Amino acid sequence: MGDLSKAEKLLVAAGRIVADGSSEFSIEDLVVRAHREFPNDFSLKGYVQYPDSNSVFTQMMGKKAPLIVRGWLEKTGTKQYRLTPKGLHDLNALDVEGEATVSVQVERAREDALGRLLTSDAYELFRDDRGEEITFHQFCRFAGLSARDKWQKVEGKLATLEHVAMEAAKIGESGQTLRLHFRDRNYSFGGDELRLLIGLVTFLSERFKNEMDQWQQNAFA
Repeated sequence: MGDLSKAEKLLVAAGRIVADGSSEFSIEDLVVRAHREFPNDFSLKGYVQYPDSNSVFTQMMGKKAPLIVRGWLEKTGTKQYRLTPKGLHDLNALDVEGEATVSVQVERAREDALGRLLTSDAYELFRDDRGEEITFHQFCRFAGLSARDKWQKVEGKLATLEHVAMEAAKIGESGQTLRLHFRDRNYSFGGDELRLLIGLVTFLSERFKNEMDQWQQNAFA
Protein backbone atom coordinates (compact mmCIF):
# COMPACT_ATOMS: atom_id res chain seq x y z
CA MET A 1 0.00 0.00 0.00
CA GLY A 2 2.84 2.41 0.76
CA ASP A 3 4.08 2.27 -2.86
CA LEU A 4 0.84 3.66 -4.27
CA SER A 5 0.72 7.23 -5.52
CA LYS A 6 -1.84 9.68 -4.17
CA ALA A 7 -3.89 9.29 -7.34
CA GLU A 8 -3.87 5.49 -6.96
CA LYS A 9 -4.91 5.80 -3.31
CA LEU A 10 -7.83 7.96 -4.38
CA LEU A 11 -8.72 5.33 -6.95
CA VAL A 12 -8.76 2.74 -4.14
CA ALA A 13 -10.96 5.05 -2.03
CA ALA A 14 -13.36 5.54 -4.95
CA GLY A 15 -13.46 1.79 -5.51
CA ARG A 16 -14.41 1.20 -1.90
CA ILE A 17 -17.26 3.71 -2.19
CA VAL A 18 -18.52 1.75 -5.20
CA ALA A 19 -18.07 -1.56 -3.38
CA ASP A 20 -20.35 -0.20 -0.64
CA GLY A 21 -23.12 0.19 -3.22
CA SER A 22 -22.82 3.78 -4.49
CA SER A 23 -22.35 3.86 -8.26
CA GLU A 24 -21.94 7.66 -8.18
CA PHE A 25 -20.39 9.85 -5.50
CA SER A 26 -19.58 13.47 -4.77
CA ILE A 27 -16.12 14.90 -4.42
CA GLU A 28 -16.91 15.40 -0.73
CA ASP A 29 -17.69 11.68 -0.45
CA LEU A 30 -14.26 10.96 -1.87
CA VAL A 31 -12.57 13.42 0.51
CA VAL A 32 -14.12 11.69 3.52
CA ARG A 33 -13.38 8.17 2.27
CA ALA A 34 -9.81 8.98 1.26
CA HIS A 35 -9.15 10.42 4.72
CA ARG A 36 -10.66 7.35 6.36
CA GLU A 37 -8.57 4.94 4.29
CA PHE A 38 -5.34 6.97 4.14
CA PRO A 39 -5.29 9.58 6.95
CA ASN A 40 -1.54 10.20 6.63
CA ASP A 41 -1.95 11.24 3.01
CA PHE A 42 -5.21 13.18 3.10
CA SER A 43 -5.28 15.03 6.42
CA LEU A 44 -4.50 18.63 7.37
CA LYS A 45 -0.89 19.20 8.35
CA GLY A 46 -0.61 18.72 12.09
CA TYR A 47 -4.25 17.61 12.39
CA VAL A 48 -4.44 13.99 11.29
CA GLN A 49 -8.04 13.72 12.52
CA TYR A 50 -9.27 16.24 9.91
CA PRO A 51 -9.42 15.68 6.11
CA ASP A 52 -7.57 17.99 3.74
CA SER A 53 -9.98 18.55 0.86
CA ASN A 54 -7.37 20.43 -1.20
CA SER A 55 -5.19 17.32 -1.40
CA VAL A 56 -8.11 15.57 -3.13
CA PHE A 57 -9.26 18.51 -5.26
CA THR A 58 -5.81 18.84 -6.86
CA GLN A 59 -6.07 15.24 -8.06
CA MET A 60 -9.58 15.74 -9.44
CA MET A 61 -9.70 19.21 -10.95
CA GLY A 62 -7.71 21.17 -13.50
CA LYS A 63 -5.90 20.19 -16.70
CA LYS A 64 -3.42 17.90 -14.94
CA ALA A 65 -5.94 16.11 -12.69
CA PRO A 66 -4.60 12.53 -12.88
CA LEU A 67 -7.83 10.72 -12.02
CA ILE A 68 -9.58 12.41 -14.94
CA VAL A 69 -6.64 12.50 -17.37
CA ARG A 70 -5.98 8.79 -16.89
CA GLY A 71 -9.63 8.03 -17.57
CA TRP A 72 -10.31 6.57 -14.12
CA LEU A 73 -13.23 8.82 -13.23
CA GLU A 74 -15.82 10.67 -15.27
CA LYS A 75 -17.92 13.61 -14.23
CA THR A 76 -21.68 13.04 -14.07
CA GLY A 77 -22.78 16.36 -12.56
CA THR A 78 -21.63 19.25 -10.41
CA LYS A 79 -18.87 17.71 -8.27
CA GLN A 80 -20.40 14.28 -9.00
CA TYR A 81 -18.32 11.40 -10.37
CA ARG A 82 -18.32 7.71 -11.13
CA LEU A 83 -15.67 5.13 -11.88
CA THR A 84 -15.15 4.30 -15.54
CA PRO A 85 -14.58 0.75 -16.83
CA LYS A 86 -10.90 1.68 -17.23
CA GLY A 87 -10.78 2.94 -13.65
CA LEU A 88 -12.25 -0.29 -12.34
CA HIS A 89 -9.92 -2.36 -14.50
CA ASP A 90 -6.83 -0.47 -13.29
CA LEU A 91 -8.07 -0.58 -9.71
CA ASN A 92 -8.39 -4.35 -9.78
CA ALA A 93 -4.88 -4.55 -11.23
CA LEU A 94 -3.40 -2.70 -8.25
CA ASP A 95 -1.61 -4.71 -5.58
CA VAL A 96 -3.72 -3.60 -2.63
CA GLU A 97 -3.57 -5.77 0.46
CA GLY A 98 -6.97 -6.99 1.54
CA GLU A 99 -8.79 -5.41 -1.37
CA ALA A 100 -11.55 -7.54 -2.88
CA THR A 101 -12.56 -7.28 -6.52
CA VAL A 102 -14.85 -4.32 -6.97
CA SER A 103 -18.44 -5.09 -7.85
CA VAL A 104 -20.92 -2.80 -9.52
CA GLN A 105 -24.65 -2.30 -9.32
CA VAL A 106 -26.83 -0.71 -11.99
CA GLU A 107 -30.03 1.31 -11.94
CA ARG A 108 -33.30 -0.60 -11.49
CA ALA A 109 -34.48 -0.49 -15.11
CA ARG A 110 -31.15 -1.80 -16.41
CA GLU A 111 -31.01 -4.34 -13.59
CA ASP A 112 -34.33 -5.81 -14.73
CA ALA A 113 -33.19 -5.93 -18.37
CA LEU A 114 -29.90 -7.62 -17.54
CA GLY A 115 -31.56 -9.97 -15.08
CA ARG A 116 -34.05 -11.13 -17.69
CA LEU A 117 -31.31 -11.79 -20.26
CA LEU A 118 -28.79 -13.42 -17.93
CA THR A 119 -31.33 -15.81 -16.39
CA SER A 120 -33.09 -16.71 -19.65
CA ASP A 121 -33.30 -20.21 -21.11
CA ALA A 122 -31.46 -18.99 -24.20
CA TYR A 123 -28.54 -17.70 -22.14
CA GLU A 124 -28.28 -20.86 -20.07
CA LEU A 125 -28.30 -23.08 -23.16
CA PHE A 126 -25.67 -20.95 -24.88
CA ARG A 127 -23.52 -20.90 -21.73
CA ASP A 128 -23.70 -24.71 -21.63
CA ASP A 129 -22.56 -24.92 -25.27
CA ARG A 130 -26.04 -25.98 -26.39
CA GLY A 131 -26.86 -22.98 -28.55
CA GLU A 132 -28.20 -25.14 -31.39
CA GLU A 133 -31.03 -26.19 -29.09
CA ILE A 134 -32.37 -22.64 -28.73
CA THR A 135 -35.77 -22.32 -30.42
CA PHE A 136 -37.17 -19.29 -32.20
CA HIS A 137 -39.75 -19.00 -29.41
CA GLN A 138 -36.94 -18.83 -26.84
CA PHE A 139 -35.18 -16.21 -28.94
CA CYS A 140 -38.34 -14.09 -29.01
CA ARG A 141 -38.71 -14.36 -25.24
CA PHE A 142 -35.03 -13.46 -24.84
CA ALA A 143 -35.44 -10.35 -27.02
CA GLY A 144 -38.86 -9.47 -25.57
CA LEU A 145 -40.57 -9.83 -28.96
CA SER A 146 -44.29 -10.41 -29.38
CA ALA A 147 -46.12 -11.66 -32.47
CA ARG A 148 -48.26 -8.49 -32.27
CA ASP A 149 -45.25 -6.17 -32.51
CA LYS A 150 -45.01 -3.91 -35.56
CA TRP A 151 -41.68 -4.03 -37.36
CA GLN A 152 -40.62 -0.61 -36.06
CA LYS A 153 -41.12 -1.86 -32.52
CA VAL A 154 -39.22 -5.06 -33.31
CA GLU A 155 -36.28 -3.00 -34.59
CA GLY A 156 -36.32 -0.91 -31.42
CA LYS A 157 -36.31 -3.97 -29.18
CA LEU A 158 -33.44 -5.55 -31.11
CA ALA A 159 -31.43 -2.33 -30.90
CA THR A 160 -32.06 -2.16 -27.16
CA LEU A 161 -31.05 -5.81 -26.80
CA GLU A 162 -27.72 -5.17 -28.52
CA HIS A 163 -27.11 -2.04 -26.45
CA VAL A 164 -27.74 -3.84 -23.14
CA ALA A 165 -25.48 -6.72 -24.22
CA MET A 166 -22.71 -4.27 -25.12
CA GLU A 167 -23.07 -2.60 -21.72
CA ALA A 168 -22.70 -5.99 -20.05
CA ALA A 169 -19.60 -6.70 -22.15
CA LYS A 170 -18.02 -3.39 -21.09
CA ILE A 171 -18.60 -4.23 -17.44
CA GLY A 172 -17.09 -7.65 -18.02
CA GLU A 173 -14.06 -6.23 -19.82
CA SER A 174 -13.37 -3.93 -16.88
CA GLY A 175 -12.84 -6.96 -14.65
CA GLN A 176 -15.62 -6.20 -12.21
CA THR A 177 -18.44 -8.35 -10.92
CA LEU A 178 -22.06 -7.43 -11.60
CA ARG A 179 -24.49 -7.99 -8.76
CA LEU A 180 -28.21 -8.10 -9.54
CA HIS A 181 -31.41 -8.53 -7.58
CA PHE A 182 -33.95 -10.02 -9.94
CA ARG A 183 -37.26 -11.71 -9.19
CA ASP A 184 -36.54 -11.87 -5.46
CA ARG A 185 -33.13 -13.50 -5.93
CA ASN A 186 -29.57 -12.18 -5.78
CA TYR A 187 -27.20 -13.00 -8.64
CA SER A 188 -23.52 -12.40 -9.26
CA PHE A 189 -21.99 -12.47 -12.75
CA GLY A 190 -18.27 -12.34 -13.50
CA GLY A 191 -16.45 -10.99 -16.52
CA ASP A 192 -16.63 -14.13 -18.67
CA GLU A 193 -20.36 -14.51 -18.03
CA LEU A 194 -21.05 -10.89 -18.94
CA ARG A 195 -18.96 -10.98 -22.12
CA LEU A 196 -20.85 -14.10 -23.19
CA LEU A 197 -24.04 -12.09 -23.61
CA ILE A 198 -22.89 -10.16 -26.69
CA GLY A 199 -21.75 -13.44 -28.24
CA LEU A 200 -25.21 -14.87 -27.66
CA VAL A 201 -26.91 -11.89 -29.31
CA THR A 202 -24.67 -12.26 -32.36
CA PHE A 203 -25.28 -16.01 -32.50
CA LEU A 204 -29.07 -15.62 -32.29
CA SER A 205 -29.12 -12.88 -34.92
CA GLU A 206 -27.38 -15.18 -37.35
CA ARG A 207 -29.30 -18.32 -36.34
CA PHE A 208 -32.72 -16.74 -36.83
CA LYS A 209 -31.92 -14.36 -39.69
CA ASN A 210 -34.34 -16.07 -42.07
CA GLU A 211 -37.18 -15.89 -39.56
CA MET A 212 -36.54 -12.20 -38.92
CA ASP A 213 -36.29 -11.45 -42.65
CA GLN A 214 -39.66 -13.13 -43.12
CA TRP A 215 -41.12 -11.12 -40.23
CA GLN A 216 -39.95 -7.91 -41.91
CA GLN A 217 -41.33 -8.93 -45.30
CA ASN A 218 -44.71 -9.78 -43.79
CA ALA A 219 -44.79 -6.42 -42.02
CA PHE A 220 -44.54 -4.55 -45.32
CA ALA A 221 -46.57 -6.96 -47.44
